[in-house]
Amino acid sequence: MEVANYCIIAGLSILFLLGCLIHLNENDIFSTKTIGKFRRLIYVLIVEIVIDCVFVLLEGHDIPIALLYVMKSVELIINPIVAFFVFDIFYDKKISRSDKTMNHIRKLMIAAIDTSALLQILTFFKRGIFIIDQQNVYRRGPLAPFYVVMLLFVIVILVFGIVVYSSKTQSIMKATLFSFTSVLIIGVGLRCIFPNRNYDFLCMAIAILFLLIYYSDVTLRIDPLTKLLNRQVYTRLTEKIDYTTIIIIIDANNFKQINDTYGHACGDQVLKSFAKIICRAYGKYAYCFRTGGDEFCAILKPNVFERFLEETPNCDVYSMAEKIMEQLDTLVQEYNAEKGEDSLLGSGVSQGYGIFYAHQSEDTTDYNDMPFKEVIELADQRMYHNKEKFKNEHPDPIELNERHKRIGVWYKPTRPILIEENETT
Repeated sequence: MEVANYCIIAGLSILFLLGCLIHLNENDIFSTKTIGKFRRLIYVLIVEIVIDCVFVLLEGHDIPIALLYVMKSVELIINPIVAFFVFDIFYDKKISRSDKTMNHIRKLMIAAIDTSALLQILTFFKRGIFIIDQQNVYRRGPLAPFYVVMLLFVIVILVFGIVVYSSKTQSIMKATLFSFTSVLIIGVGLRCIFPNRNYDFLCMAIAILFLLIYYSDVTLRIDPLTKLLNRQVYTRLTEKIDYTTIIIIIDANNFKQINDTYGHACGDQVLKSFAKIICRAYGKYAYCFRTGGDEFCAILKPNVFERFLEETPNCDVYSMAEKIMEQLDTLVQEYNAEKGEDSLLGSGVSQGYGIFYAHQSEDTTDYNDMPFKEVIELADQRMYHNKEKFKNEHPDPIELNERHKRIGVWYKPTRPILIEENETT
């Protein structure tokens, strides 16, 4: 009966995972690369469940003890590998190679796999995680507690890595992430309390389901090109904002000329670079959106307005807003200075702001009774005013040098655009 229950739980776990595979086959949101990573994760987990189930069926029978040692060692070493594959879903080499935090987490994951492999080697000398006695029955070894602590540590750094990734995409869904983490920890705890039960595999299968939900939410919230929050999230947020904040509307000057001269593929690369600069300028304290085309928006997060206002001389909201926008202008100038003639953001940006007051203030001169939509319109008008001012001061189109012309001529769909190559060198 014990073995029958074990196999039933294993079967249910595999059914959960097969359901996830069916979902992936019907998924048209994730990239092909991401779907491949999820499939790899699920296949490895199914292999681990099957190995564990076969081990239980063979346990206590007259078979070579070395076979049991190998099977159990493979199963235990797969656990940190599964965690690594989960982390790899959120790790992109092109994006994360300059991110020290993500790289450190990846190294810790690899170190956990190496540690697990070392523990399995010690197991063959009966000093490791488990022991197979003379009756071919599994017993915990002296290093079993150390292995459990290592797994909990891996879960912690895994979740931390997911949080780091999600914070960069401004898409942390705390409830779903908490559910994912809790189910994993419960699985480890149940295995410790009931070593002859495989509840941990059922918990891992459920955690994969939560992971799919979480990643789907992240994917649906971000703009696929710029990785900023998309128009849909922008619309929902602006419908329910109930705190005092500043809205900044942002537009790249002379962007249309870039599109008309080199095509939208080149323009897309410029937008990606522009989005990174916006995120660097405002990402720590504001929600950053791509609202369409070359139009972007930043909205201060809750309580940021009050904190900034306290740090502003005479609590002047106008100078505070201007000071905030100067950060983006400064970063664009630094980007242009770094890229030199290769920069296609040489014309700079135009910005406009509006202040939404959640509560009526004493100063009735600052549009403080305006609804949120009208505040956005005001910010948009100010942005276009600055854009017209730029056009009047620079009536001639921007000078496109030979280097820029080569960027346009050399672009092919099968070859990375040269401006992207510059960003990675």
